[in-house]
Amino acid sequence: MVVTVSVPALAAGLVGFFADPLHLPDAVLDVLDKRASVLSLFVGIAGLAVAGVGLLAQLRQQAPPPSDAPAVPSVPSSGPGSPVVGGAMSGGMVVGQVSGGTVTGPGGAVAGGDRAVAVAGDLTAGMLITGDGTTVTTTTAEARPPLPPVNAVEVPVAGLTGLPRRPAGVFVGRAEQLEHLEAALRSGPGVITQAVVGLGGIGKSELALQYAHRHRDAYRLVWWIAADTPERIRAGLAGLCRALCAGVASGSAAQAPAEEAEAWALAWLAAHDDWLVIFDNAEDTEDLQPYLGRLRSGHVLVTSRRAVGWRDVGEVLRLEVLPRAEAVELLLEMIGAETPVDRATAEELAAELGELPLALKQAGAYIAATPGMDPTAYLDLLRTTPARALSADPRHDTATDRVVTRVWQVTCARIERIDPRAMRLLRILACYAPDDLPCEALTGFEDADAAAIADALGVLASYSMINRSRDGRAVSVHRLVQAVTLATLPDDVRTAARAVAAGLLQAALPDGPEHISSWSAYARLLPHAQAVLDAGSDAMDAVLRYLHASGDYRTARTLQHRRYIALNHALGPEHPKTLGAQANLAFFTGRAGNAAGARDQLTALLPVFERVAGPKHPGTLIVQIHLVAATEEAGDAAGARDRYAALVPVAERVLGPEHPETLAARANLASWTGQMGNAAGARDQLTALLPVFERVLGPEHPETLAARGNLASWTGNAGDAAGARDQLAALLPVFERVLGPEHPETLTARGNLASWTGNAGDAAGARDQLAALLPVFERVLGPKHPGTLMARAGLAFWTGKAGDMAGARNRYAALVPVLERVLGPERPGTLTARANLAAVTGETGDAAGARDQYEVLLPVFERVMGPKHPDTLAARAGLARWTKEAEERL
Repeated sequence: MVVTVSVPALAAGLVGFFADPLHLPDAVLDVLDKRASVLSLFVGIAGLAVAGVGLLAQLRQQAPPPSDAPAVPSVPSSGPGSPVVGGAMSGGMVVGQVSGGTVTGPGGAVAGGDRAVAVAGDLTAGMLITGDGTTVTTTTAEARPPLPPVNAVEVPVAGLTGLPRRPAGVFVGRAEQLEHLEAALRSGPGVITQAVVGLGGIGKSELALQYAHRHRDAYRLVWWIAADTPERIRAGLAGLCRALCAGVASGSAAQAPAEEAEAWALAWLAAHDDWLVIFDNAEDTEDLQPYLGRLRSGHVLVTSRRAVGWRDVGEVLRLEVLPRAEAVELLLEMIGAETPVDRATAEELAAELGELPLALKQAGAYIAATPGMDPTAYLDLLRTTPARALSADPRHDTATDRVVTRVWQVTCARIERIDPRAMRLLRILACYAPDDLPCEALTGFEDADAAAIADALGVLASYSMINRSRDGRAVSVHRLVQAVTLATLPDDVRTAARAVAAGLLQAALPDGPEHISSWSAYARLLPHAQAVLDAGSDAMDAVLRYLHASGDYRTARTLQHRRYIALNHALGPEHPKTLGAQANLAFFTGRAGNAAGARDQLTALLPVFERVAGPKHPGTLIVQIHLVAATEEAGDAAGARDRYAALVPVAERVLGPEHPETLAARANLASWTGQMGNAAGARDQLTALLPVFERVLGPEHPETLAARGNLASWTGNAGDAAGARDQLAALLPVFERVLGPEHPETLTARGNLASWTGNAGDAAGARDQLAALLPVFERVLGPKHPGTLMARAGLAFWTGKAGDMAGARNRYAALVPVLERVLGPERPGTLTARANLAAVTGETGDAAGARDQYEVLLPVFERVMGPKHPDTLAARAGLARWTKEAEERL
């Protein structure tokens, strides 16, 4: 009908359009125009009527049956090409291709805008698509079959094993830990969980893999899950679901969402036993607790770099580095027999690698695969460029679990996310010595309070990047962790970290390094001071004063040498501080047992002092005094008494009669008076000197105690052996209290007490005391220190006096060559030992041998000690005796 009405309108319009070109009269045009207007009016009314009827019919078809449903909200939609849908839509499709006009539907739903779609009501399913030439194809998908019941799926008869790789062929040093795992995982009914924790690279995953492989026949199912993130745990359980359903319900398992597959795998594990699941490299106990709580049987093995929280899960096994022998074995096995390796070098390299299994395997594989590389070259690479050595990988792959630096980069990134201060603190800890840093030494780090520092240390400990001491008051860091941490820092950051570490340590050093009350603190901080303190700093000077007072002369010599080098470089060779450091180096060299070295250093230094400071400067005089002492200690005893006699008046005039160096010179003069045969004179000089020591230095000053010990000995040498024994017995407890039981002066006092016990008549007691004392001398001073050698000589002497002449002879025969090499062939102690060897040689039946030894020895005694010295007279008497006995036995 719309078409019928429109045709006359179209005709009228065409006539009007062409009328003017046809040149019709104006009257005709006027009539046609009026008629066309009337006709258009009626046509428009008719069109509106028709459209209204059609729209009403359409709405009646779409409207739902009357109900109590709420009114449909109004959705505006207008403009060309704007479809509108009003009311509820439970399914179907609306394709918008409408153009022109504004359409308003029931409920006020109006579509507006180019190709806009407005929907009023609820759209529970369906599609809305707009666009020219739209094509829609619909299909009906088949429903996914469900996963089978867990009780309906069994493991194949041959078992199911899902391990990431075969275990390493070279595996040593973990037999005890494997036995521990076996015992723990077989300890009882129910689900059993065992956690293995430790530093990255310590071998946790390899231990778990070895256990799983060796015991795979004891389980129906062995499954490995990478557990470093919750997502990977879920993926691993979903993979277990697919593996169990293979051949039974492969399609449904493959199509199952990850969450459904994960839940099914857990349900299967809960319904079965005789399985082992390894969660490798778990980051947090909270990631596993939801799973473990749903299991009722089976075995769970967890490995983690984090050491906290696992006791709530199960038993914990903490892996440590390998024992040295096993570490060397692992290194040599990895290198292989094709590369010749000196075992001593292998042991040195294993120690430098800190016995860490991953580092040992990495180094061994790199040495074996790299032409021209051997343990010595790798050791040099490790010491000069540790980052390069610990990143070296002959396979050149990107696996993060085969190279030390990559393993720890992962760990450090996690620590950084948890507590950035912890990573900054690790950089400071990397500057110190590896072991036993007191936590209190970190006080003041970044101005943080004690709780914040403890929290940071706790994070580092949880990842095994540090280890806590048993009492929790100190921490240790693996040496490779330190090397990698420092090597990966930019130069300026590394320098700043060392400066912070030095400042913290300097603040931790206690006052009064000369007092025994501070020595235990200095002893704990000493290795860290060596690592971070500038050798020329005041803090290092305090450390050296502690070493001097406590008697650790060997360490003092090493650090004093560094200090001299540093001051010489910074201030020049003739600066007063440099000269003082050089003099102290000579002093510690002598005290450490190298008297000849001290003598040579002081001989070269004295002219410099005289030129720079002047011949009468106190420092010059002190160098002279020390040179005399070193000269006689080096074996040049002739004239020592006279040199001291000449120096004492000068010292009294330049330094003062009661200056400590003057008192020391007077004490040495007394001792050399005795050494030259005047024991009574030595006793009397020390008797007069002791009250001055007590008044000036104090009754318990180490120098005062040394003077008391010397007085006791010269009392004995003057003929009162029992008096000497009693004085030393009273003095020894004071030495032990003031200086400690293992101070060199205390050990000397113990040795003298043993000797005077023997001289007072108890030879067996002297022998036993010295036998117990000698190992302490060897450990504290070293086996070739003069004090140790004198203790050996005393033990040999009293062994013979106690009746074992053959034992004494053997001890002397082994000792004399050492004395000649270390002290010199004409040192008084060496001459005495040679004389005693000659005597016990005769006592054991070799009179001719004793005679020959005395014949060689007597001229030396006469030249060095003098013809009337008691030891010279004893040697002459020994020669006479054994000459006579040798003749009688012919």
